[in-house]
Amino acid sequence: MSKTTFDLEELRQRAAQRKGGDRLTITVGGKPFTIPTPGFWSDDIKEAARKSRETGDLPFVRLLMGAKEYEKFVAVGGRADDVALLLDEYRASQGAELGESSPS
Repeated sequence: MSKTTFDLEELRQRAAQRKGGDRLTITVGGKPFTIPTPGFWSDDIKEAARKSRETGDLPFVRLLMGAKEYEKFVAVGGRADDVALLLDEYRASQGAELGESSPS
């Protein structure tokens, strides 16, 4: 008989293992800044990512990092475009093109 009931925490843990973790880190000026890996974003972040095509990346990245963390990121030389570069690099490493998402 096949399993039809799954524990959410176990599903997320297995997904994190497949994706190489549930967080991505970018280092700027020797300081690490961490964001959730795609597939581990809240619904608000996913909506902001979708809207970023219309509004630009800045509101999305601020929400993704948190406003205070984003300000620290900018203070050491980071930009919203750098987070986009990080996400592009992650997607390329996972074999997904921009606009595609891997199953979570």
